Amino acid sequence: MTRYDMDPDGVSHGINRFRAAGEAFESAWQARRAALAASASGLGGDVMTQAFLSRYLPIAERLMARADGLSGSYRGACDDMQCCVDDYLAANTEGTATVHRLTGGDERPSAAP
Repeated sequence: MTRYDMDPDGVSHGINRFRAAGEAFESAWQARRAALAASASGLGGDVMTQAFLSRYLPIAERLMARADGLSGSYRGACDDMQCCVDDYLAANTEGTATVHRLTGGDERPSAAP
């Protein structure tokens, strides 16, 4: 039989660090995004600039859209991971209560070798 075990506190700590990284990215990205937009508006309208922008803008717009969605991806992943921890803890509580109910006592069963 395969045994699955989790360190809920350790996993929650890791989730919180991952969430903080997403929040730091969001903050840095918003500052950088504003700077990029301000820079692009001052490039001018000559032939060289227009040639550059025709190639640059489609790529930049795709990159910005993806970067805009990253912080939401971090939040969603963290929320999903925390649900796994919560489910694990709930299953552990339910399993422990079931064992106690079936054995008629509050003593924990001994670990199998």
